[in-house]
Order: sequence, then C-alpha cells, then structure tokens
Amino acid sequence: MVGVRQACHAVSAETCTLAHNLGRGINFGNMLEAPREGDWGIRLDPAYIHVVAEKFTTARVPVRWTNHAAPTADAKIDEFFANRVDKALDALLAKNMYVILNTHHYSQLFGDKLHPNEFAVDPAVLEVRLVNIWRQLAQRYKGRSKNLVFELLNEPHGTLTSDAWNSLLSKVISAVREVDTTRTLMVGPTEWNHPKDLYKLQLPADPNLIVSIHSYDPFEFTHQGASWTPQFPKGVVCCSAKQKQTLTSGIETAVKWNKAKGYPLHLGEFGSLDSADMASRVAYTRMARDILEKHGIGWTYWEFGAGFGAYDRIQLKWIEPLRGALLD
Repeated sequence: MVGVRQACHAVSAETCTLAHNLGRGINFGNMLEAPREGDWGIRLDPAYIHVVAEKFTTARVPVRWTNHAAPTADAKIDEFFANRVDKALDALLAKNMYVILNTHHYSQLFGDKLHPNEFAVDPAVLEVRLVNIWRQLAQRYKGRSKNLVFELLNEPHGTLTSDAWNSLLSKVISAVREVDTTRTLMVGPTEWNHPKDLYKLQLPADPNLIVSIHSYDPFEFTHQGASWTPQFPKGVVCCSAKQKQTLTSGIETAVKWNKAKGYPLHLGEFGSLDSADMASRVAYTRMARDILEKHGIGWTYWEFGAGFGAYDRIQLKWIEPLRGALLD
C-alpha cells in the first residue's frame, strides 16, 4: 500500500493506522452470505485461507447472520453456524491478517425480495434483531485480536432510508459498545454504500470508526450480463475517458468527505463480472486500484472465486493477468 495517509482527525491514532494497514484485500464472497453455505456454488474451503493469506493483507468475510438466527426479537444465533464462522475467522487471524466481519444480505430490512432459502420475520422485529445479533457477536469475539473489524451492515438501501439507517446505526453501535468499547467498527452510507450518500451519514462521536464505501462504477461495464441486471447486456468494453471519470468522480466525492469529516475510508467492494472480456476486466481493475491507492484508500476486491472472482477454483490458481492488476 502506498504511503499517503487519509484525514483522520475524527478518530484515534490507532484506528487511523489500522485503516491504513488494511491495504489490499479480497472478499470471501458467495460463501457464508448465501442463504445456506453452498447455495451459491462455493463453500469456504480452509485451503482458500492459505491461498489468500499468501497474497493479501486483509480478508473481508460477508456473513448472512440473519438467516442463521432465531426469527424472534432476541435473534439467538445458531451455534453450529457460529462455530463454522469462528473457525474461518480464527484461521485468518492466525495468518496475521486483518479481517472484516459483517452482516450481509438482510433482504427484508431493505424491502428486497427474499432469496431462495431465506426466511421472513415479523416486520416488528426486523431492526431489533440486527441490534441483538451484534450484541451477541460483540460478546462472542470480544477477546479476539484487534485485527478483527466489525462491519455493521452491508449496503443499506431501499426501504432502509438514510434517516432510518442513522437511527438504527446508533442503536447497533451502542449495543456493541456496551460489550466492547474499543473494537474498530466499519459503517457505510445508504444507496448500497455508494459515496454519493456519504453526506447523509450521521456518525456518533466514536474514535474507533472506519467508513466503508463501495463502487462498481461504471455499472454498465462491471455488471454486464448479470442475471439480476438484465438491463446491462454483454459486450461493453473498458475503459474510456468517460468510464474513468465515472469511477473517479465517486472516489473524489469520498476523498472530499474524508478531508472534511476526518473518518478514514475503506473501499469494501469493487470488481467486474466474468461476462466482460478479460482485457477490459484487467484494465478496470488496475484503474480502480490506482485511483484508490493514489488517495491512500485500502480496498477489498469482490471477490475470491465466484462470478467476479480472481481465483480459478478448478485449476487451483490465480487468474492472470487479473491477479497482476490487483497486486503487481
């Protein structure tokens, strides 16, 4: 990671250093955030942890806790599933990696259609379940390394408006702080963590916060051919001056916000689907990486070994030259 540092006047020196040290990372995507592990064609194989640790500083571990917790307000987490997550986190931490653990895909909270095998709950308990899930996780992982970061909710959007998210976020942070007063927490704005909604995000005076943003701009390139975005057909190449400006403008919005507010940023997701041509994927990936590192923003690429992946799970090797665009 380059030496440039972000503005950090709203947080502690330790949190500022941690945000910088997150550096280059990757997401263990489509694994533990599927409704059931394996539903989306990939499981978290322990061998992947060694493969990732050899190349990256940080691992982001998306988890759909809400589908592995009681549907009632207390949201008691399933112990069998939690033990599965424990092993993954501990194996990553044992490699001296930074680890970002989140809650991912709480579809009903956003007003989204439920995924197959995802269950609905009484709307009256939607928000309190998230609070109680984090109260449990804070207690469960209180003794873990400070390299473990809690990301409180992935990509708030839809019916979870900015006002609603700010209110819920305050409650979730308070629940964690009742148990763990110094753990670094990661939070992001609405509109799927897009930088354009940063100005709507209201944060408490907490010295241990990092703000997560996501960017898949230009979206018509990164999501071409995806089953969930049929409006973006295949065949879009990258990267024109206009496409670069689309990506750059969002990041520059975030940089201006960082300088004004003093909370360090982390880009939790960027990537392109494998329906795009490889030359364009490589050009996009290197472009995004260069822009981020110019501003000292750490990142976690989306993702390891599924549709956006940088690793070939059949041939058991990194996909070149995509790996090179991320790391060389």
